[in-house]
Amino acid sequence: MTALPPRPVQQKFTLVRVPRPRLVTVSVYLWLVVVIVELVVVAVAFGDVRAELTAEVATRAVDQSTQDKVVLAGLGVLLGPGVLVSLVQLAVLRPYRVGRNWARILLAVLGIVGAVVSPTPLAVGIAVAAAGVLMFLPRSNGWFAGRRA
Repeated sequence: MTALPPRPVQQKFTLVRVPRPRLVTVSVYLWLVVVIVELVVVAVAFGDVRAELTAEVATRAVDQSTQDKVVLAGLGVLLGPGVLVSLVQLAVLRPYRVGRNWARILLAVLGIVGAVVSPTPLAVGIAVAAAGVLMFLPRSNGWFAGRRA
């Protein structure tokens, strides 16, 4: 008796790779620009805020170590939220890039928050507006519609 050849294995589902729309790719790069702009704004503001805080604390009659602690705490309170928002935006970019809708919504919210807490909201706001508009256009919506996980 002869043996039959093995049956070919059939997959129940075949994954189809849909190319990411160009608008989403451009939006990802614009979000990177947003993060860079936010960090540059914080870095530029660092020197100004530090000088102002140092001058203000120096008018109080306290020793140098107390002055340094007050200036450091003030910098953390004034500039920390901008850095934190930038780093969270950077972390959310990967899920956004692969089409997670929750990441798109979170980036929009973080963009608004980043513009509000920024020392120069106009510069950050322009970058956020450019990136935000692209991610809600109809061609981009199709990319995010099928990816709910």
